[in-house]
Amino acid sequence: MVQHILPKNFHRVRYYGLQATTRFKKHFELIAKSAGDMVDAMIPYVIRLTYAQLFEEVAKRNPLQCSFCGSLMELWQLYHPSKGVFYDIFDPPRKKVR
Repeated sequence: MVQHILPKNFHRVRYYGLQATTRFKKHFELIAKSAGDMVDAMIPYVIRLTYAQLFEEVAKRNPLQCSFCGSLMELWQLYHPSKGVFYDIFDPPRKKVR
C-alpha cells in the first residue's frame, strides 16, 4: 500500500506545520542532525562481513578452503577469462579502465 499518495479530491495543506516553507527551512537542520546522529550511533553495532564470511553464510562453505587438502588458501590474484587478471596482490593499484 502506498501511503504517500493522497486520496482522491484531497488537497494537501502545505502552509502549516513542518511542510510550510519557512518552518521547513528553520527545522531542516535539526531534523537532519538528529537523523545523522541516529545513523552514527548505529554504525559501531553493524558488523562488516568480509567476502569469505558472506560467501560462507550463503553457500555454507568457505571459499578460501582447499577442496583437496582442507587447508586455507590465500587470495593473491583474480582472473576473468575475457578480461584477464584484474586483481593481483603484488601489483600496485591501477586506475579504472572503462
